[in-house]
Amino acid sequence: MTLTKADCEVRTVLEEWATATRQGRIDHVLNNHAANLVIFDVLPPMKYESAESYRSSWDEWQPQTEGEAVFDLENLTITAGDDVAFAHCFIRCGGKLPDGRTFQDLVRATFCLRKVNGSWVVEHQHVSKPYENS
Repeated sequence: MTLTKADCEVRTVLEEWATATRQGRIDHVLNNHAANLVIFDVLPPMKYESAESYRSSWDEWQPQTEGEAVFDLENLTITAGDDVAFAHCFIRCGGKLPDGRTFQDLVRATFCLRKVNGSWVVEHQHVSKPYENS
């Protein structure tokens, strides 16, 4: 399958998001996200109606890791047109906590993007994990 220019541009936006997240550069994580986007997240409250509301919640749930965290996009699939795109992948996340314990998880993600003034912007992001009955 041949990647289009739009596919490559969207991949770059999502990889930049993952890299900023992995490196804990919180001021850069939402660089390519619309201010009024909607995010459905795996953790409560599960719905955020702006980039600012999402950003303001990070201190409540973002784990502090020693060194760079694990935050890898796996099987990223992109479908992009001239001004609208969507993508989905798995995200492998984890790291080493200050007490030396490690953690790892696998979640799924979907992104909807729109081209605004020549740049791709995330308008909707959905990260989730299947519910496991015990």
